[in-house]
Amino acid sequence: MSQSQLSDFTSSLYSGDIDDLPSLSTQQITPSASHHTIDSGFHRPDDLLVPPSLIRVGPDRRNRFVLYDKMSHNEFIDWWLQTDYGRKRKINWDSHRHTVIWNSYNQVAEGVDGTPKVMCKRCGKILEHPYSLSLNSSGKAQYHGTSTIQKHLKTAGCLRSEKGKKAEITKFLQKEGEISADIPFLQEDWEDDILQFLTLNRLPFHLIEHPSFKRIIYKARSALVAPVIPSADTIRRRLGSLVKDRQQRVLRTLPAGSKISIALDCWTSPFSQAFMAITGYFIDSDWVYREVLLGFKPLHGTHTGSYLSGVLMETLVENNIEDRVFGLTTDNASNNKALAASLQQALSDGVIITRIPCLAHVIQLSLNQLLVRIKAVPSNESAETKWTESQSRLVQENAKQCQISSTLNKVRYLAIYINASPQRRETFYNLQTTNVKIVPIQDVKTRWNSTFLMLRRAKRLRAIFSLFCAEYDCEEMLLSEHEWRQIDYLLCITEPFFDYTTQLSKTRDVTAHYVFKIYNRLFDHLERSQTQLQRKRVPWKKQMLDALDAGRTKLDEYYAQTDTIRGHIYAVSTMLAPVNKFRFFLSSDWDQKWRDIYRNAFQQALIPYQAQVKSQSQDAYSSHTAAQPSSRLEEMLDGKDIQPRAMTDEISQYLDSDTVSVGPLIFWKEHQYRFPAIAALARDALSFPATGAGVERLFNTARDVCHYRRGRMKTETIEELMMFLCTSKFDIEAQEAKLLEKFFSQDELEAAKEEREEKLNKDEINPISDTEEQEDELENGPENEMEDIGLDTTFLSAAEPDSPGSPSLPPTCTQTRVSGRKRKSREDDIFEYH
Repeated sequence: MSQSQLSDFTSSLYSGDIDDLPSLSTQQITPSASHHTIDSGFHRPDDLLVPPSLIRVGPDRRNRFVLYDKMSHNEFIDWWLQTDYGRKRKINWDSHRHTVIWNSYNQVAEGVDGTPKVMCKRCGKILEHPYSLSLNSSGKAQYHGTSTIQKHLKTAGCLRSEKGKKAEITKFLQKEGEISADIPFLQEDWEDDILQFLTLNRLPFHLIEHPSFKRIIYKARSALVAPVIPSADTIRRRLGSLVKDRQQRVLRTLPAGSKISIALDCWTSPFSQAFMAITGYFIDSDWVYREVLLGFKPLHGTHTGSYLSGVLMETLVENNIEDRVFGLTTDNASNNKALAASLQQALSDGVIITRIPCLAHVIQLSLNQLLVRIKAVPSNESAETKWTESQSRLVQENAKQCQISSTLNKVRYLAIYINASPQRRETFYNLQTTNVKIVPIQDVKTRWNSTFLMLRRAKRLRAIFSLFCAEYDCEEMLLSEHEWRQIDYLLCITEPFFDYTTQLSKTRDVTAHYVFKIYNRLFDHLERSQTQLQRKRVPWKKQMLDALDAGRTKLDEYYAQTDTIRGHIYAVSTMLAPVNKFRFFLSSDWDQKWRDIYRNAFQQALIPYQAQVKSQSQDAYSSHTAAQPSSRLEEMLDGKDIQPRAMTDEISQYLDSDTVSVGPLIFWKEHQYRFPAIAALARDALSFPATGAGVERLFNTARDVCHYRRGRMKTETIEELMMFLCTSKFDIEAQEAKLLEKFFSQDELEAAKEEREEKLNKDEINPISDTEEQEDELENGPENEMEDIGLDTTFLSAAEPDSPGSPSLPPTCTQTRVSGRKRKSREDDIFEYH
């Protein structure tokens, strides 16, 4: 570039006089040791001129504008008159603005040159000052006027602005504060204000009775001066800082050298936002089972095992526990298996994790397989609320069938038909004479045990169904005695699945030692049911027998996997319960081979803990002798020898001793010094949850956080809210939970009530009878004449082949499952619904 071209180029960049440029200092530049700076006489005018008493504002963090305030009028005018704009033009900043529009704007001036502007109080947008001059299309100077700022207040961006909401709230509160200072307090006005607050924000009336709301009022009333109401941004920042502090406070209770177990699951919000909840479980130094939410991480893209593993690993590193993970509890999705494998590769060589399937999911998979075989699984994902003509035709067709599936459809149709109309629902209520009035419910495939709950509710409403069908002339929906008997059978068969799933989901205590026992109870129940139904000849009972076999097969499949889990952790956890010890495996349900395997697994699991305890004892002994040098004789006489006794007999002393009917945590708190190595093992092995119930409970909270009126909430805010609510515990205290029930919908209350209800009385259901074959023969005619009605065929049925087409059953004599657990033959007990 030539000299002339360079001159033209610089002239185009700056069109003013060259004399107006500030002179550059000729001072020698001396770089510091840490960085290089250029000290010149070139400064920003606003840095030099704006006095510190004036307030800097702006729509962003730069705060490039100076706020005009009547309280600082003189300082503002003195500064402004020195600016470029103030030296050339004049504005009456303190002129009375009678137009209402000025209530929505603040007067400001550009910090660099003093150009007057106005800033919207709602959204913070900077606009031209109505009394500043500009050139129009004809080249004449004119005022901007107020039309522009009036139009701005009606724009969607200004109305939606969160800052606008904050400004309106602040203005309202300030106004109310001014009124309260001048006008005496009146209870009626106070109640009117509360009513307005609740109704405008669509909040329930019971909110004012909540303890936390009362606590806020009491704290504000006790303040010496009126407390400053924080802004929404301040509360959000406070949320983020509190979340991390609370979480770390809980994690600090993790004892040194102990490990933490992880449970996780994925969830999709009502707004199609995917999250992964990661919870941690450990036993603290006081032997209290702790539960903490480690992360509620948003997910993006395809949820492959490697991707989920990366999210989990990032969470572990954030909490500095990546080398302290003991076990991982997940559901049975295939990507979770890949997750565990990928995580194991990412962890250090000394960390070995054990993945176990969620037991509650296993139970439900077995139950679902049972229901699939009798075509009892619902197809709908949510309860239906409309009754159509096509459903009326289906009712007519369904009434002609006599299968179990048709009986279930009748119950479903009744639930839909009654709940679809307010008039029919009210009639159904009026037919009931009890204080608590209920309606039938419909099962859905997305909710555990919903079919059992539907049938149990129908059983309670049996008499009301008859009255209702007579009232509305819908006899085709009325269930016969034969169909009610099918419901009795289904209730008897499915109740244990409901009981164990519900109890596992409710418990807040350690559950690892229950796994084998629950498997045993379910197998006992299925085998007893098979034995009783094995003698039946009615087609629907044979179908139910086939369903029992399918459920048993699915349960066997997962039970066999318990022996492939690393370290036989289920067996080790079972022996760590003082009510079990090794005597649990001395029953005839287990053969000698598996007793030897499980005892050896216990010994192998204990080896690193024995080394850990020995190392800790040696360190303690060294520090003791260094602090108090003395002779061996003095230590013996004083009884202060802190070296531990030999632990070669610690295993046998514990495993072979008498069982104790006390909880594991209570036992190990009392005996941790007698069995130090086993206690350390128990602290880790009992920490892993048998189910992911804590995560499932967490999703109920997430559903309330992701309310339909909060659809614009960012995923980061959702995560912080979940962490704040669930840092130390997933559920609120029972007292507050009872209060919050007032905020739930009627359907949510009924669903929760169903799970808490007491069992049906024995006189409400007829158990499966061993003398029912005579009734079956009368129902089915001559085809069953060959059956010995009065003969107990419990043990004959295994030897006599069933009729063609009937399902084959495992023999009732002693049988060994894949895991080596034996099943003993037993008497044919009466199958009762209890």
